[in-house]
Amino acid sequence: MSSISGDEKPLRIAILADDMTGAGDTVVQFAERGWPSYLQRTDDPPPLPKVSALARSLNTRALPGHAAASLTEAATKGMLEAGISRLYLKVDSTMRGSVAAQLKGALHAWREVYPESFVVLCPAYPAMGRTIDRGRLFVNGVALEDSPAGTDPVTPMRTSLFGELVPGCAVVPSGTAAELSRTIRAAARTHDVVVVEAAEESALDALSEVIARLGPEALPAGSAGLALALAKAWRPRGCSAEENPGIKVNGTILVLRTSANEVSRRQLSRVIECWRTEDLLTLVPETSDLSSGKSARDWMGRQRIAGSKPRILVLEVPGERIESESLVEASQRIARGMASAVKAIVAGIGVEALVLIGGDGVDATLAALDVKTLRVICNIVEGVPVSEVPGDSGRRMIVVTKAGGFGDENTLMTVLKWLQGH
Repeated sequence: MSSISGDEKPLRIAILADDMTGAGDTVVQFAERGWPSYLQRTDDPPPLPKVSALARSLNTRALPGHAAASLTEAATKGMLEAGISRLYLKVDSTMRGSVAAQLKGALHAWREVYPESFVVLCPAYPAMGRTIDRGRLFVNGVALEDSPAGTDPVTPMRTSLFGELVPGCAVVPSGTAAELSRTIRAAARTHDVVVVEAAEESALDALSEVIARLGPEALPAGSAGLALALAKAWRPRGCSAEENPGIKVNGTILVLRTSANEVSRRQLSRVIECWRTEDLLTLVPETSDLSSGKSARDWMGRQRIAGSKPRILVLEVPGERIESESLVEASQRIARGMASAVKAIVAGIGVEALVLIGGDGVDATLAALDVKTLRVICNIVEGVPVSEVPGDSGRRMIVVTKAGGFGDENTLMTVLKWLQGH
């Protein structure tokens, strides 16, 4: 995917994300800019080229603040001990989860090496409709609390004001790189976290230039939008992207939706509505079928799909939830059950590509398949990366990961057609 000159100093970028889909859609921005890029699922990083980007999910989004802070602090220390050159904290573009606590934990560890450091926070992602203006976060022009994030079933957002989302932060307006350099430095003298407004891609480009100049003193945090700008600003001389590898999937593509987001439901409904019936098979288990790994495998065995070999096989999340459990626990339990079903399918009929929609499902499925590392290749569409599972036998499995809320109703259709070479 890239060409790196031999005289470059080591420059390894670490990305700590709040969930697995976020880790994927952030590190792919580096892959698109020529960085050898990897998605790590375990504590032990793979051997890395001296110029590379590595993302890891901490699964902190649904954790209480103290747990999110502690886990992020420990992970930051681990990355520092591993000799990383720069750290990027990937937070949700709609600020879901314990973001303020994650920033606090990371900064505490970062200051042990860089005592004068501070967080530069900009979760804006204009390409996906996320913008920051007048100290507020907007989604497609609507204040955060009035957007779908306001009714998120797991982490509903009640305010768009950064003064309430990250108490004690300073908010500075967008501007040129020279203007931002002055305003960010001034705000950082009295604040640990400086939020930078951005409504256009050019604002992220200017901010990334400032962050690159500040060096490790600035600890950047944001969505995949800022990561894209930083992948360009941090890119060393001799690091150049090559063309996408031209993946074409001829076998079965398995689509797994564990996201509860309404956007993901509409995307899958669109595929089911438009795809040729003889090429598509949809399976929807009952919640009771997912109560354990064994029950999920037994349910899968009863579907008798071994001889069908559909081009597209859809596993849809059950409509009902598990009673007597929190939404977080229920989502994770269902994700583990669905992952067990995926494992049975992969072993039974073979699958050439996985399309995983929803962070819980991504993490559970990769764990069930014992995938420790993915090599990230490119974006299919913005925010939807495609990766491969490295293998010694020459065979590879393609893995596409997508956050539930990303894209419009045709995004999943586009992804499936791309995988089939259209």
